[in-house]
Amino acid sequence: MLDTLKTYLLYGNTYCGIEHNSQYTIEAILLQKKKSEVVIDTSFVAKNIEEIAQHLPKKQHAFLIVNNDAVLSKYIESNEKQSNRLLFEAFPNLKIKDFYYEIDSHGSFHNIAICRKSTVDKLVEVYKKHNITIIGFSLGNAKTSFVNDFIESPTYYTSNALLTKEANQITGISLVDTIPEQSYLVNGLEVKNTQLLTFAGALSYMLKSKNTSSNFDEEETKLVEDFHQKRFFSQFLLFGLGFILLLLLLNFFIFNSYYSAVESMKQTAAVNGSQKERLLKLKAVVDEKQKTVDDVLKNSSSRSSYYIDAIANSLPNTIQLAELKYQPITKKIKKNTAIRLTQNTIIISGISTDSNLLFNWIQTLESFDWIVKVTPVNYGSQSKTTSEFTLKIEMSDE
Repeated sequence: MLDTLKTYLLYGNTYCGIEHNSQYTIEAILLQKKKSEVVIDTSFVAKNIEEIAQHLPKKQHAFLIVNNDAVLSKYIESNEKQSNRLLFEAFPNLKIKDFYYEIDSHGSFHNIAICRKSTVDKLVEVYKKHNITIIGFSLGNAKTSFVNDFIESPTYYTSNALLTKEANQITGISLVDTIPEQSYLVNGLEVKNTQLLTFAGALSYMLKSKNTSSNFDEEETKLVEDFHQKRFFSQFLLFGLGFILLLLLLNFFIFNSYYSAVESMKQTAAVNGSQKERLLKLKAVVDEKQKTVDDVLKNSSSRSSYYIDAIANSLPNTIQLAELKYQPITKKIKKNTAIRLTQNTIIISGISTDSNLLFNWIQTLESFDWIVKVTPVNYGSQSKTTSEFTLKIEMSDE
């Protein structure tokens, strides 16, 4: 699973094969990997690399087949197994340091192709300038071995050669100037003969398989590593930016959530602060009024005790008090209505057995400096020996 994901991240699902053939044209094919199947997406022919770049997706990777006049091929029969010796049998005076070679062996039959390193390297660089990354290459018809086993016909054509085979082993390759148009079934896919090499090239790096020997393994490894680094950097940058954007988006939602909560709390705090301020003002008013009431009650209590004590001490023995009201209320107490008092007034009710003593007591009360006036409100006989009375004492306003 991880390998599949890694492969997808590196290569995607589109693989490309490109062939520079001897007809001075460039064949290209795009294969798509869908689950466990491979399908041909598209194929086209171009005259130059600029046209190829216009048809391919941006930053496409590809496998290059060099199969034009710059490639020399020989087909020899030999029981030799070592690549160097086979190479020198085919090209005795070859300066190997200047050439790439590739050998496709089928028993004693060997297809040997060579090309100058500068030619291949130049092609790779030109493709690179057009944002097409070459991650592997092959020479001549060497890659036919990759599709040879899937073709049932004993002979088949490529873009420039006729190949014959026996028991699925290639036994002959002949270069042909005029190539007929034919198609072959390769594992269920219909492939034109001019696309066989491009198909084989794309399929080989899709399956990460190589069945030829060459002296450019290190160059191919370097091409793949450079591609991986470039791809990793672009993917890492892409995912990195995506991850940063995701973090910023999450941060925005979290911040917005907290910001809304904080704003709500601020509004609540502002309301609470306003209410607290009002409560504090009300409390200050209440405290002030309470202090005033306490002072009034304190002073009133002190004065009332003094007044009542003075009245009691002046009371004759023949007079019996029934009721004494200090600053009596004027009306009944009602809810949500202020209590109204008769200020500086005392109402006294009682019984007297001697009217003369009652009169003398009234005069005594009027002699007090804090009493302004004493008015009999009610006086009547209760029996032959006793009389009821009610006095209204008006006091000075201190």
